[in-house]
Amino acid sequence: MSTPAAPGTPPPPPPPYPPSPPRTDPPRWAWWVGGIAIPLVGILVTVVFGGNDPGPAAAPAPGSDNSATQPASTGPSGTPSSEEPEPEPPAPSDDAPSASASASPEADLTAPDGYAKALSTMWGLAPVPCTQHEQQLIDLDDGTSRTEDENNGAVQEPGGAELLYWPDTCTGLGDYQLRALPNTRVGLLRVDAPKSFDSCRAAAGTGFGALAMSERNDREDRGFVEGAALCSVTDKGTVAMAVIEHISGSAVDDISVSGPLYVWAAAP
Repeated sequence: MSTPAAPGTPPPPPPPYPPSPPRTDPPRWAWWVGGIAIPLVGILVTVVFGGNDPGPAAAPAPGSDNSATQPASTGPSGTPSSEEPEPEPPAPSDDAPSASASASPEADLTAPDGYAKALSTMWGLAPVPCTQHEQQLIDLDDGTSRTEDENNGAVQEPGGAELLYWPDTCTGLGDYQLRALPNTRVGLLRVDAPKSFDSCRAAAGTGFGALAMSERNDREDRGFVEGAALCSVTDKGTVAMAVIEHISGSAVDDISVSGPLYVWAAAP
């Protein structure tokens, strides 16, 4: 039992507080310092080692199958596809050839009784400047042509020719005319007709009057287009089919024509 203090004596000091336990978690400043220091270290590493470019990947060896490493392309629906989509067809052009100028079916060169096997050669119309005052005559027995002085479409000496090609007015523009010569059997075999002996011999009897070659509309209305043919039974009894394969020129140019000529000569 303690003795009470004498009056006037100060009280004794209180006992000291017990010591605080040691702090085990890092101080708060360490978190934000670490949050800055770590990204800075990553940037420095990238700068130091980022310049070491490994270079392009080595090409696969010839014959090796690298399909396993190639991602499949994706089709329009989003599904993988190993094929590229087909390109859309081009839009139709105004320069596309018309149906009337489509290619004709292949010719049937079968020779009937009384005729020799069909011979094949070439024929053509080749105008010259009208100032040269020439006209062209074409013999469909063999496709040969010759020229003579132009006389307003009059022929001095037919010489077995079937066609006449002459300048009409000589105005400086395309003005050549084509017609069958008098006393000949010439006609037009249309582009959609069979190209055969019988069809050609029948067409030869239809006649072929003068045609302005520079007038495209007139040519097409008459059926004188690529794929059609001029047919004739000549003065020698030969059946000739002159196919119109190429037409070149325009309204201001003289027209040129060329193509194969098939000839069935009468058997001797």
